[in-house]
Amino acid sequence: MAKPRAKANSPAALIARLDPYWKMEAANIAAVPGMVIVFTKGEIGWISLPPMLATCMLLAIGAIYWRSKVRQLRQVQADQSAVLRWINRLQRPSLILTLIGAAVAALAWLVPGLARGTPDRIAASVLAVLAGLEYINYYHRQLQHFDNAADFRRMLAGKGFRPSWMARDLAAWRTRA
Repeated sequence: MAKPRAKANSPAALIARLDPYWKMEAANIAAVPGMVIVFTKGEIGWISLPPMLATCMLLAIGAIYWRSKVRQLRQVQADQSAVLRWINRLQRPSLILTLIGAAVAALAWLVPGLARGTPDRIAASVLAVLAGLEYINYYHRQLQHFDNAADFRRMLAGKGFRPSWMARDLAAWRTRA
């Protein structure tokens, strides 16, 4: 017999939709560097490390945030204050590392011999873009719309990108702190 489905806007449905996020982000901490190594056939050098570290740092922040959010929704963890305080402290360092990664990726194209080769330049560039998108997606605007029909319809209707879950939680936490 099929398990009954929760209503789309119920807490159980929300938990079911959000619970895979932290697992996906945590898995991507290993998957992203692994894919870079596979796609470049190991032809990466130090130039790819700063944007890779920025990307992995933001994926870790995302994994920790989503796990905390799901625990809060499940009422296992009454409040996210400790996690939000930690994530708030990491906002500036993650932005700085993201900007350093972007600058290094740009330098890889501008300074001959800095990168190990074209695969290294491409990897650094892709990772820098990914880190920038992750930073925006967590600390500012929700860029991900493929997993929720209502969000996708909102985007297609031209209503713009809404503040991300983490940005909203951080704003609420900052007003209480």
